Amino acid sequence: MKKRPGNNKGTDKVILPINGRPNGPPAESVFSSDTQEDIAMLGEVFRKLTHLGAISIPVVYFFFGEIILYFLVGGLVFSIVVDMIRFYGGEKSKTFITRYLGIMIRPREKKDFTGATYILASSIIAILIFDKPVAVACIAFIVVGDTAGAIIGRIWGKVKYRSKSLEGSVSFFIACTIVALLVPGIPFWVKIAGAFIATITEAFTVKIDDNLTVPLISGVVMQFITNQPVILAYFS
Repeated sequence: MKKRPGNNKGTDKVILPINGRPNGPPAESVFSSDTQEDIAMLGEVFRKLTHLGAISIPVVYFFFGEIILYFLVGGLVFSIVVDMIRFYGGEKSKTFITRYLGIMIRPREKKDFTGATYILASSIIAILIFDKPVAVACIAFIVVGDTAGAIIGRIWGKVKYRSKSLEGSVSFFIACTIVALLVPGIPFWVKIAGAFIATITEAFTVKIDDNLTVPLISGVVMQFITNQPVILAYFS
């Protein structure tokens, strides 16, 4: 029997590619995705752990106020620069960024801004245009809700619709509701309405990044209700 070339010891090496996907047929595992339209589970976990760190945005804003805008603007500029390098930089710079971030970048983000850029931008807008409690809640929705929905949906999601799962959406809503209950200054049913709108927005956002649409749309709804005495009286 002939030995396979390059396999003198009779063992196969498993190589994790730079972007987290093998060249062969996709198969669900921590290293590869079951669809070429998404990232590997390992990348999803890394991405959501990083994403969850953004909970510091509403927390710091709640306790220290608008001083956080300076840090958010600085972070947004840095994130945009990194994205621009990915789009237009030289091969060495692109390779450097891909080596350390590639496993967390979704296929659709190859030619688009990353979720980090969008969440920084939406946080800045929310802080500037919404009341403080509303801004804190709607930013927390996308941070905690998206993390819960993505992880639960990828692991236990069975009932699929489009690129989402019912289990992921339910987890998203529950996480948003729990977070909303911790935010003072908003009537209970307004919080529930905001969590529901955030869930629906995340479920049906297609071409625009949900890190932008979820906080802004849910924030607009909560802000509108709190600005209408008649509606607010009904929700109170």
